[in-house]
Amino acid sequence: MFRKVMCFAFAAMFLVMGSAAFGASALDSDVLIVGTESTFRPFEFRSADNEIVGFDMDLARMIGDKLGKEVKIIDMAFDALIPSILTKKIHIVAAGMSNTPERAKKVAFSDSYYSTPDSFIVKSENDKIQGIEDLAGKTCSVQLGTIQDGFVSGLKDLEIKRFSKTDDALREVLLGRVDFAVVDSTVASENLKSNKDFAGKLKIAFNHKIGSSAMALAMNKEDTRFVEAVNNALRELKEDGSLEMVEKKWFSE
Repeated sequence: MFRKVMCFAFAAMFLVMGSAAFGASALDSDVLIVGTESTFRPFEFRSADNEIVGFDMDLARMIGDKLGKEVKIIDMAFDALIPSILTKKIHIVAAGMSNTPERAKKVAFSDSYYSTPDSFIVKSENDKIQGIEDLAGKTCSVQLGTIQDGFVSGLKDLEIKRFSKTDDALREVLLGRVDFAVVDSTVASENLKSNKDFAGKLKIAFNHKIGSSAMALAMNKEDTRFVEAVNNALRELKEDGSLEMVEKKWFSE
């Protein structure tokens, strides 16, 4: 009888401890685990030294400093980011992710920190695509799970090829396997300027703003303390000019 009582007590204690651990806030950790997808230059990309750098990485580290946390970056497929938040494998997503109503059903978003239109990329010699009305009957490439993916999925008479990385979506245009790719305009401009595979070979046919959403940091809905702390840190970075300074670093011509 005593053994049964003790076993029950240990089991109950284990469940309580497990529940407490599962519900712990990111603020209770010394390390802030940041998820990203590193082919979204200049927001996040691999440097010549294979370090993940970019606007979002600087932003994540500045927020980590504000919260007194060491920052660890984990690189993964874009469509794995939200599931990783839900399963608590990461604390926060910093990946140029737009705050959309559909995503907001699953995760909590910070205040927005950047907004940009979207670019439709074609081969340099292609003058047949100049607006949305020219897309019918065409084939396009897009990064899986992005707002660009959602947009083209809603268009009629369009064949869509989806890829885990932005680079791969752009390369399909270069190889002539699709007529155009849809990419965030800041990312498109940076790639067409600095990526030797694409510079001079691809161009922006036109820009179009997809929806009204802006980029934000994604977090677990249950961790309200952490969401509030991140928003406070982001607000301070805006007010003291740090965010503007990082924008100039990565987005200035």
